[in-house]
Amino acid sequence: MFTTVARFADPLEAHIACGRLRAEGIDAHVADAHMGLANWEWRLAVGGTRVLVDESDADFAHKVIRDLDAGAYALDSDASSGATLQAPDRESWSSRLAWIALMLFNVPLPWRRRPPRDDEAVREV
Repeated sequence: MFTTVARFADPLEAHIACGRLRAEGIDAHVADAHMGLANWEWRLAVGGTRVLVDESDADFAHKVIRDLDAGAYALDSDASSGATLQAPDRESWSSRLAWIALMLFNVPLPWRRRPPRDDEAVREV
């Protein structure tokens, strides 16, 4: 039997908590997420998005959620290295032209993005 261990106003936060619980080996599920995304104005009326776990794992799940709220799983800041992560600039003249045609004439046009350059840093996790 599943029991609710946490409620979140934002369905994305519930999925993050569910992922942390699954990383700890707990079989966790998110309930009411689709309703919270489709009808965002109703999400508080129904009690938010729930994270469900098995009753036998509820105590450990509560501890993991408390640690998550306290920031125990936060990553170290990369600010000391001075490197900031930015999206690569892959816009081309054809993508800008296609956007202008879509905005002005409501006509979607195909376009090509520039391929990434070799000197662009790509961060892999």
